[in-house]
Amino acid sequence: MKRLLLAVFGLLPAACQSLPPADESFARGNVLLDAGDEPGAINAYTAALEANGRHARALNNRGLARAALKDFEGALSDYSACLALPDPFAEAYYNRGIALLRLGRKGEAIVDFTDALKLNPQYARAHAGRGLAFAAGGDKTSALADYRKALDVAPRDWSDRKAIEAEIARLSEPKK
Repeated sequence: MKRLLLAVFGLLPAACQSLPPADESFARGNVLLDAGDEPGAINAYTAALEANGRHARALNNRGLARAALKDFEGALSDYSACLALPDPFAEAYYNRGIALLRLGRKGEAIVDFTDALKLNPQYARAHAGRGLAFAAGGDKTSALADYRKALDVAPRDWSDRKAIEAEIARLSEPKK
């Protein structure tokens, strides 16, 4: 029994070691972002990036914090830097698409939503985002197709379901 306790307690120091600085700062940024402290989150993500300039998730999440502060140009810069790294991920394309859409760059947003869907064809939010971009550009047919696809692939309890259903209803109404 004593040998088992020594073995278990001997492992504790290794298990209790702190995270690398970049990961620790990234985790702190996530807590701050979730708490609504976007400036604090930006500082934490920046610290993570100072420790590891290739921390893709820190770039993506710093972009989220900047977007929450309506700094869409700053968010766009972070998402673009994230996507320039190896192994881009669908969420970063989606987030950049949203920033582009907020900046009025609908065509570029459609490209990013499409790139997100190439990586994850079941990404309901990317279908909805592309639908929004199509609708903003006047392409009602493509918008409806993407909104319907978003509903098809999304879980039943998806928080955006009612908003997408309302958009489908609005776009389906005959013009007066």
